[in-house]
Amino acid sequence: MGSEKITSGETVAYKRVKIPTTAYEYVRERSKARGMPMWQYILQSVNFYEASLRNVSVSDATKAQNASYYVIKATMAVTEFIHKPKKDNYDKVVKILNQIKERKKVDTTVLLQLVEAYYSKRRKSLIRVMMQELIKLNIELMSKA
Repeated sequence: MGSEKITSGETVAYKRVKIPTTAYEYVRERSKARGMPMWQYILQSVNFYEASLRNVSVSDATKAQNASYYVIKATMAVTEFIHKPKKDNYDKVVKILNQIKERKKVDTTVLLQLVEAYYSKRRKSLIRVMMQELIKLNIELMSKA
């Protein structure tokens, strides 16, 4: 392929890499948003990934971000269910709480029982208890991160 000079005086030779179109579009979009060439974005991403495998603090931050993601996902689903206690919102909450139970190994049984109780009888006292359980869930998820 071609080659071009970089400002530091070294010449760079380019090689072709076959990647799916969706991956290409994603890298192109992200690199454009960052204002850098695609190859630089890919290199920076790979370097970050490699560093995160070696660096405990980056790895811990990633785990904390993942735990936060599940907490926010559960909180949003529960609050949506409280405001609109429909079957589809109920199913969504149950699905998310089961994901947390399976993927993060956190017991969500009490919160599932409260959601079930609220689905059958809507009481304000259940809302307060559900919120308390969400806070406990947050603490437990973040302590495992």
